[in-house]
Amino acid sequence: MDISQIKELNAGENRSITRTQIEDATEFFIKDSEAEAEYISDFITFYFKVSRSAGEFDIDRLHFCTQKYAANISRRPELKKLHLPFLYIKEIEYYMMVNSYSECVRCINKILDMEDVPDFCMGAALSQAVDIFIKSGITKEAVKYVDAMKTFVTLCELPPRNLIMLDCNLLQAYAFLGKRKEYEYQLDRIEKYSDASIDKEVRSVVILYVLGAKALIDMEKVPTDTYINDFCVLMESGVFNNDVTADYSEVMIPILRWIKGRMETRKLVQYATMMISRCETIADKLDMYCVLVDEFGLDRTEYRDFFDDYFKTLRLFADNSKEAHRHEVIGEMLSYEVERQYKKRALTDELTQLGNRHAYEGMVAEIVASAQGGKLPSNVTIIAMDLNGLKHVNDTYGHQAGDDYIKAAAECLKNTVGNFGDIFRTGGDEFMAIVRTNHVPVERITELIKENMDNWPSHYDTQLSMAIGYATSMEYPDKTIDEIIGIADENMYKDKSLYYTQTGKDRRQR
Repeated sequence: MDISQIKELNAGENRSITRTQIEDATEFFIKDSEAEAEYISDFITFYFKVSRSAGEFDIDRLHFCTQKYAANISRRPELKKLHLPFLYIKEIEYYMMVNSYSECVRCINKILDMEDVPDFCMGAALSQAVDIFIKSGITKEAVKYVDAMKTFVTLCELPPRNLIMLDCNLLQAYAFLGKRKEYEYQLDRIEKYSDASIDKEVRSVVILYVLGAKALIDMEKVPTDTYINDFCVLMESGVFNNDVTADYSEVMIPILRWIKGRMETRKLVQYATMMISRCETIADKLDMYCVLVDEFGLDRTEYRDFFDDYFKTLRLFADNSKEAHRHEVIGEMLSYEVERQYKKRALTDELTQLGNRHAYEGMVAEIVASAQGGKLPSNVTIIAMDLNGLKHVNDTYGHQAGDDYIKAAAECLKNTVGNFGDIFRTGGDEFMAIVRTNHVPVERITELIKENMDNWPSHYDTQLSMAIGYATSMEYPDKTIDEIIGIADENMYKDKSLYYTQTGKDRRQR
């Protein structure tokens, strides 16, 4: 096959490209990708055209060709800027098909790190990132990409057909995260699209997304008759017998769960089966089957055909190594996140959300490990701090007031020292800070701490106050870290003694 024949395939309206044509075209492009990449734009058009219609072998070869082109043009600025984002989009689609989510995220971040990325590529990358992290249950990462996507949709210049699908993804994400205010804002945006700007098929998918998002956000409420009627009308319309693709399982499952028991089960199973046939991956089909089997209590005799299809899908899933890999990857991601959250809790003070003593000792150990020739880095400052008047607050107003007093001190420290270093609560009213810079004088940092505390709106008869002492490795270059900490502690106790002398208070008095 030569380039003129490939250009004819690209220009043709008929989407039914044969397996042989795909194989021949791919071999042509592999040779081009290893040479001058002269026909890279034709390859991208061809790959988008055949998309997921090719068999597994063809997709693997096309993916190989994509990587060849990417490696080739990465060294050629004139081609890299124009074509690389589109190659990464095809890599993302491939990795989604083989369920390698970690590789997807890697390609997504490559796109986000590039400059002047076409809006189409940026929107596709952000949309995939949101879907991946929400499906995996890693909501913290999901929120990061949702926020980026929200900014993007307000600034991009995409056709309404593409833009409304991004708005639908955001709507569903906000519903999943339980952010009602943002959900309502997105719903309002979607309702403002004119019918003239969106074709019938896309409009139907949009309606389905809106129904699915409402089921998520209002799951604790009872669905109205109007909602159920709207869903039935949409399902009976036959509009989904087209080539518009979407992740129907993640939209349908909340709907099925919400209206379970509110309409005839057989009709609900009929609708679900119809949408299962539209799902592109075995896992998505199986997700919907499992909801109906596990949660609807279907009778095997009455729903014999349904169960036959379900078991066939199970066998396909069991025989498909890529589907098994999908769950391994998700499991790895979830295990990593659970471990990360566990470690974070183990090193976090529950009351103040500052680092605890274990975190402090760990950072001190890191400083010791970085010492060269027994000498500490010259930019280490240790600040020792102790609250003044906590006993009085505890004894006068109770321990809840004392906790409020400690949390207020922590907030003041976050707003000051937190801009320059790390803060730790190492005891009841004891705090430590480690600053790793010489650009900001430590005297100025301590002034900011006291200014912040002076401005704290006291709810008790004791103004927020803290004794502070510090020592630096620059001032004591021959001291060990323990000796520097000791000097900081000594200076803090001097400051505390001065506080009680100046105020005339007895720190032990009730």
